[in-house]
This record gives sequence, structure tokens and C-alpha cells, in this order.
Amino acid sequence: MTRTLAFFDRLIIFLLGLLLLAGGLIPAALYWDIPYVSEFVRGINRSLLTDVPGMNWYTVALVGTMIGAIILGLWMIMPNIRNRGFSNRFIGTAALDLGDTRVNVARVAQAACNHAERSEIVKQAKQSVAYVGDRPTATFTVTANPDYDLETVVSFVEAIDADFRDAVDTMDIDTVFKLHLDKVAA
Repeated sequence: MTRTLAFFDRLIIFLLGLLLLAGGLIPAALYWDIPYVSEFVRGINRSLLTDVPGMNWYTVALVGTMIGAIILGLWMIMPNIRNRGFSNRFIGTAALDLGDTRVNVARVAQAACNHAERSEIVKQAKQSVAYVGDRPTATFTVTANPDYDLETVVSFVEAIDADFRDAVDTMDIDTVFKLHLDKVAA
């Protein structure tokens, strides 16, 4: 999720919250007789509001509002559910006449996780390859064996990072390692 998208999501939720709060204050103002708000609410012609559903334009306005709300809702939902993952990246060659080489980065990252899980230091390793902001990023979640000291685990993870960087040498990919320690057996 980009910062702009997160800002608009929060702004929409804030405005919707204010609208719901204002809608909840109307009955509260009538019930508790709040000085300025109650006078305004009592000044609204309620008989005119109850006649609105019987007017000719009401059904057309209701259908138009529903269609507009569906389109606006889909327009706001689609950026939030967009897949930011990628699999393939191209490696630049030394000679342009040799062609392009395409590498499946997700499989290389999975191979690094499989290699890490063969060690006694790592109990579990997972990977995800996706765009974080505008940058292609390989994220590794490593659950380490708590029997090993932290320096050994960190040096092992740094070695995995160095091996992965060697495998995707000419690709411009960021790596993120999330290190967890497994539960200590009693």
C-alpha cells in the first residue's frame, strides 16, 4: 500500500466517522435538549422530510445514488486489493546481442528458504516477493532455533542474505529479513 492510498483510506474513514457522529448527535440533541443543537433540529420541517419518499424524483435519485455509490465503492476498493507481487525479473547481460535472461525471483527466494530450513539453526523460513512502495522487495521471515545464541543466528541470516544477493546480482531488488526466535521448550 502506498502512502497516498493509505492517506485517502484514513481520510475517508475519518469523514465517514464524522458523518456517523453527526447523525448520532441529532437524536441525542432532541433527547437531552442540548442548547444550540436542539433549536436547530427542532427548526427542521419534519413533515417535509416524511413527504420526500412520495415525490416523483425520489426513486430516480435513489437509483442514481445507488449506482454512484457502487462505482465509487469499487473505485476505492480496487487499489486496496491490487496484487503487488511479482515473480520474474530480467538480468542485464554484458553483451546486448546475447539476449535477455529472465529469472523467477520467487523461486530463487524459495530455494534460499529451503536451504535455510536444512540447517539446525533455522526451524522455518518463508518468503514473499512483492513491491513495497515502488521498490521490488524480497521479504524473508525466519524462525530460528532458540538453542543457538543470537550472534550465530544473525551471522547465518547474513550469510543467507549474501547468497541471495549473489544469486540476483544484477537485479535491483531490496531484501528484508524478519527474524523470530521459536518458543523455548520447557
